[in-house]
Amino acid sequence: MFGVEILLLTILIITVTIYKKNWVPVSPPFYSTGKLVKIGHRGAPSLAHENTLDSFRKAIDTGMDGIELDVQFSADKKLVVYHDWSVECDSGEIELIKNLSCSEIQKISLNGNEQNKIPLLADVLDVLNKKIIINIEIKSAHIINTNIEKNVLELIKTYGFENNCVISSFNPFIIRRIKKIDPKILTAFLWSKNDPQFIINTPLWVWICRPDGFHADIDYLDEQLINWATRKNMSILTFTVMTKKQLIKSQLWGLDGVFMEDPYLN
Repeated sequence: MFGVEILLLTILIITVTIYKKNWVPVSPPFYSTGKLVKIGHRGAPSLAHENTLDSFRKAIDTGMDGIELDVQFSADKKLVVYHDWSVECDSGEIELIKNLSCSEIQKISLNGNEQNKIPLLADVLDVLNKKIIINIEIKSAHIINTNIEKNVLELIKTYGFENNCVISSFNPFIIRRIKKIDPKILTAFLWSKNDPQFIINTPLWVWICRPDGFHADIDYLDEQLINWATRKNMSILTFTVMTKKQLIKSQLWGLDGVFMEDPYLN
């Protein structure tokens, strides 16, 4: 494990040295509205179970500008919309999502409620209109290519969401591969000091993935970090806004948008 981290550090240093040029982040037109864009974090969890179709519908119905969701592979390489790496099955057993087939996952009732099912990404795209912003967080701890990026992009294009979609990840290698597959797709690097995927946890991973946006944990976002991201022309959003005080702070900072769970917070 230590050897892997040394390798990652070496890659990061080399990339920062070589790739500082020719990186021009694109600012999405939907962030240039002069207002703070409000994205429903996993839908509207204050009104319905997170990352369910009901949650996404409620986020749309209450007037959110967009929705955010998490996607990861099932054992049979289906794009499952679920945040945690593991899930409690109806039997009470805790299983990793990546070890369960799609059919097994779709039998699970979240919190014992038959209405709370884990959807596929295609199911969510089916209920969205083309005016809404969709932020897809790809969850994968792999450095090597698993093709999850390719599958997500193919589905986005099939449903016609490529012009109002942002793909984000805590994994810089995910974003890097997205940009290689399709440079026109908008991307964002996620950053927090909590539960880092790699021991080397730094915003400087942007030099690896060269994203269009920087999405940071509000508990660790400050003016210095905002100024740093602004100088690089990245759009800046923060997660997860839970209180009115945090919302006001985000507005005063002049951020492009926020991820929030309560559509009625204002």
